[in-house]
Amino acid sequence: MIHYISLRASAQATEDPEKVRSAIGLFLPPAEDELKPEGSDFISEYDTSGYHGNRIILMEAKLHKNRHTRYVIDLIRQRLGKQEISELVDQIPLRVDNDCNLYIRFDKQQAFQGKLAMTNTSDVVQLRIKLKAYPAKYEKAIEVARSLFNMEDQAWV
Repeated sequence: MIHYISLRASAQATEDPEKVRSAIGLFLPPAEDELKPEGSDFISEYDTSGYHGNRIILMEAKLHKNRHTRYVIDLIRQRLGKQEISELVDQIPLRVDNDCNLYIRFDKQQAFQGKLAMTNTSDVVQLRIKLKAYPAKYEKAIEVARSLFNMEDQAWV
């Protein structure tokens, strides 16, 4: 159902980068054994600068393994309330693009505190979920995205 999940957040010059790493880390699966890297090892960081020359650190993580992507979807399904999941499902046609990507933005400050709250602001942890849709069409991607968050079926398909 999912090819991969890409997570992205930025740490502005006025923010503690460790707190932003922690916000992204909420979505990363915990280390299960010595062969699996710690959550922070998933995160790549890139230095850039803002319009006025202020330092910005872009942080990204990409999850490819089925168990890792399942962890993220399960986390979202468990931590968002039924009303928020229903709202997400209703918005799926607006959140899916023609390349079969589903976009969800979560409040970065809430994520740092271990909570999930969808938002439309700019201070976010952005999830881009690359959906497995065959054929790779917008309409099929919407079906797949809706099935991910179907609350009646709590089992992973």
